[in-house]
Amino acid sequence: VLNDLKKMMKKHMFLQGRLDSSQTVFMLTQEAYQQYLEAENSRRSADAEEQRRQEQARVQAEEAARHQALDNQTQKILKDGNAYIRMVHECNEKIRSEEMSYKLSRLEVIMRRIFEHVEKTPESADDLHKFMDYYLPTTTKLLNAYIDLDRQEIAGENISTTKKEIEDTLDTINVAFEKLLDGLFEETAWDISSDISVMKTMMAQEGLTENKDFKLNK
Repeated sequence: VLNDLKKMMKKHMFLQGRLDSSQTVFMLTQEAYQQYLEAENSRRSADAEEQRRQEQARVQAEEAARHQALDNQTQKILKDGNAYIRMVHECNEKIRSEEMSYKLSRLEVIMRRIFEHVEKTPESADDLHKFMDYYLPTTTKLLNAYIDLDRQEIAGENISTTKKEIEDTLDTINVAFEKLLDGLFEETAWDISSDISVMKTMMAQEGLTENKDFKLNK
């Protein structure tokens, strides 16, 4: 039957006759063929939308799996980080020196920003191993030692020298932690620089960055 219909269509026996894409349906009128095309377009749109949803679901599943892998490590870092921040704040309340108190307040702000960044970008947690395993515990040890020394009624030469050394070291710690915080934004800065570079190149190619005098046509 299909072959017969094709032969008849070639001989123009069905001027408006059409076969569907699978060649299983014969449409005798233009109206029927138009309805078929509309139905096919709707089906293709539905298929494309379903593929888009499936792809989106796949990407979301991969993202969720990645975050889940990072989640345990990140949550531990944030939990420990908040504990260290509270420790610095409590130490600050116990210290009488205004200069030392200012340094600790600065340290608290820097630490808080580091952990806020980790919370927003969990993948940056991988860069904090030495920070969490050595720098913060050592800083805690120094601050506790300073508090013990600061409580002494009589400050001899050893006490005064050690306190001064810790105070100076705290300046070094603040500078180092600031550099660490800045380093966490390295990838963000690189991405922004790349975007700016690409945009400037595209604008130059289209002549949008050249100095031109725009005048109204009269």
